[in-house]
Amino acid sequence: MTAFQKPVTFHGMHGVLFRLLYCLVLLPSAAHAITRSAGDDVTNQQKITALITELGDSDYATRESATQQLRTIADHAIDQLLDAANQSNDLEIALRSQWILETVSLVGPDDPPEVTELLKNFSNSSLSQQISTLSRLVRLENNVGIKPLARLIRTNRSASISYLAALVLLQEWRPNDPYWPILVADIPAELNTSQRPSALLIQHLISFSRLADNPENKSDQKKDAFTNLEEAIKKFLELLPFNKQAFGINTTRREVGDLAREIVVRCHARAAVQAEFPDRGIDIAKKLFGFIAERGEKNPLATADVLFWASHSGLADICNAVPESLQKTFEDQSLTLYAVASCEQANGNDILATEMAGRAFALSSDKTDQQMLAAIRLDHWGLIDWADREYQRVVVSPKLSAQQIIPLSIQWAELLNDFDRCEEASAVLEKMLNGSHGTVQNIRIMDSLGYSKEALTARQKYFVSRGAQGDGNRDRERKDLDEALKEYPEEIDTLIAYYHFPEISAVDRSRVVTLIKKALRKLQQRIDQEPDAANPYNEYAWLVANTEGDLARATRYSKRSLELDFDSASFLDTLAHCYAADENSAEAIRCQVVALRKDPGSNTIKKNLQKFLTMRE
Repeated sequence: MTAFQKPVTFHGMHGVLFRLLYCLVLLPSAAHAITRSAGDDVTNQQKITALITELGDSDYATRESATQQLRTIADHAIDQLLDAANQSNDLEIALRSQWILETVSLVGPDDPPEVTELLKNFSNSSLSQQISTLSRLVRLENNVGIKPLARLIRTNRSASISYLAALVLLQEWRPNDPYWPILVADIPAELNTSQRPSALLIQHLISFSRLADNPENKSDQKKDAFTNLEEAIKKFLELLPFNKQAFGINTTRREVGDLAREIVVRCHARAAVQAEFPDRGIDIAKKLFGFIAERGEKNPLATADVLFWASHSGLADICNAVPESLQKTFEDQSLTLYAVASCEQANGNDILATEMAGRAFALSSDKTDQQMLAAIRLDHWGLIDWADREYQRVVVSPKLSAQQIIPLSIQWAELLNDFDRCEEASAVLEKMLNGSHGTVQNIRIMDSLGYSKEALTARQKYFVSRGAQGDGNRDRERKDLDEALKEYPEEIDTLIAYYHFPEISAVDRSRVVTLIKKALRKLQQRIDQEPDAANPYNEYAWLVANTEGDLARATRYSKRSLELDFDSASFLDTLAHCYAADENSAEAIRCQVVALRKDPGSNTIKKNLQKFLTMRE
C-alpha cells in the first residue's frame, strides 16, 4: 500500500491516524449499505463511482477508507474497477483499482476442493499451464468448474485470462448440443452485467443458442439473436489482447491470437448456418483459409483439415471456395483431394465424391507416407470405405517396417470392428499374426513393441464371435468366446460379452465372474506398479462399468486416466459408461458428447451417445 501513498502534509500524522480509526469503525456499515441495497442498481453505481473517485482524493485517510470499502464490495464493483484500472488518467486511482482487483480471490467460498487445487498458483503459472487449467475446469464433474470459469471472465484483472476462459467455453458449443444448456445454466448470473468483450460474447452465444436450438422459435428471432452475436464477435476480435503470445513446444507451438481467431471463426460459421444464413457461414469459414496463408503454412494438411471439418459442420459448400493458392494441393496431396470428396459426399454428390476419392487413391500410388497419413485421417473422420482401401495397400508396402505395419494393422482392424465389419477385422488380425516381414515372423516383433500374441489372438477370436452374433448364430458365438478366453483369460471385451451372454447358466456365470475378478486383480497390480500409466486405469474402469465390481473405484480410476491423457476419446467413453452404470445420465451425456467431438468418426461412440440420451427421456 505504501506505493500508493502521497506525503502527509496538511493534517499531520495525528490527524491521519484519527481519520483512519474513524473510517475503520464506520467501514462495516458503509460496505454493508452498498451490498444490502444491491437491488437498487442506480444507487449502487453512484456509491461505487463515488468511492472510486475517492481513491484519488488528496487526503490519505479518505483514499485508504475508499480502498478498504471497495475491497469489501469488490464483487459488485468489478466493472467500474476494471474501467478505472485500465482507463483512469489519475495514476493513484488506476494503481489502487489494480491492487483491489488483484486481491479478488480466484476461488469462491462455495467452490469445491478440486477447483481450489486447480487454481492454486494459477496467476504465476506459464501460459500453457493456464490454458491446461482452464481446459480442465470445464471438465469437472457436475459442472463445478463452470462458475469459476465465468468468474475469471468477469473479474480477472488480466484481459488475456478473461479471453482464454471465454475461448475454452466457446469451444464447447455446437448447434443443438444436448449438453450445452446444462453446461451454461449458471453462467448468465455469474457474468451478471459485465460489459467485457469476453463476457458479452458468451452471453450472446448462450442467448442465440437458446433461441436457435428450439425449433418452435421463429426464424426472425434466430436471425436477430445471430445479429447480436455477430456484434459481440466483432468487438471480441477487435480487442484481442494477445501480442505474439505462444504456447506449446516445437512443431506444435502456436500463437494464441491465431488459435483464438480460429476458434471464434469456427463458432461464428456454425452459428450462421444454424441461423439459416448458409452463404454467410461459408464466407466466414473461408477466413480459415486466409489464416493458413497468413501463417505461410507449408503443411497442406491444414487445408485438408478445414475441409473435413466443414463437411461435418454443415459447411460442405466451402469446397467450391478454396483459394487458388491452396488449390494446387489438390493435385499433389491425396488427403486434400479426399477432403474435397468428403465435402461432395456430404452434399449428396456421391458419384462425384467416389470419382474424386478414386483420383486421390491413384495420386499417392507411389507415396507410402501419403497413403499412411490418408488411412489414419480418413479413419478419424469415419470415412471407412476410403480408409479401408488405404489401409489395405499400406500394410503390404515394402517401404514400411514391421514396427510400422503391426500398429497400423491393429488400428485398421479396430476401425472395421467399430463399424461392425467384424469378420473383416478378424481376417486383418489373423493375417498379421501369421505373417512375417522378410524372414522374421511378426509375432517375434510384436514382443519388442509391447504387444502380446495371446492377447491379440484372443482379440481376433472376439471379432469372430461378434460376426457370429451378427449372423444370429449364438452357438458359434459362444464357442468363439470360449476360444478367446482360453487363449487369453483377461481379454476385456470378451469377458464383457460373456457376462452379458443371454440365458447363461449359473455355473458359467460364476466362472466368468471369477475370471473378471482375476482380471481386475491383475489390472490393480499393473496400476500399483505403473501409477502414471493411463491404460490400466481405463481398462479397470471399462471392465467394471460393463460388468460388476467397485463402481466408485472404477469411476476414480477413469478420471485418473483422463488426468494422465486429457480428453482421450476412448477414455471419455469409459467414464461415460461409469456414469451410466451409476444411472447418472447427465454426466454420461457430458462425457460422451466430448468423446464424439474428439473422435467424430467413431461409430461406437455415436451409438453410445444415442443410448445415453435415451436414458434421460
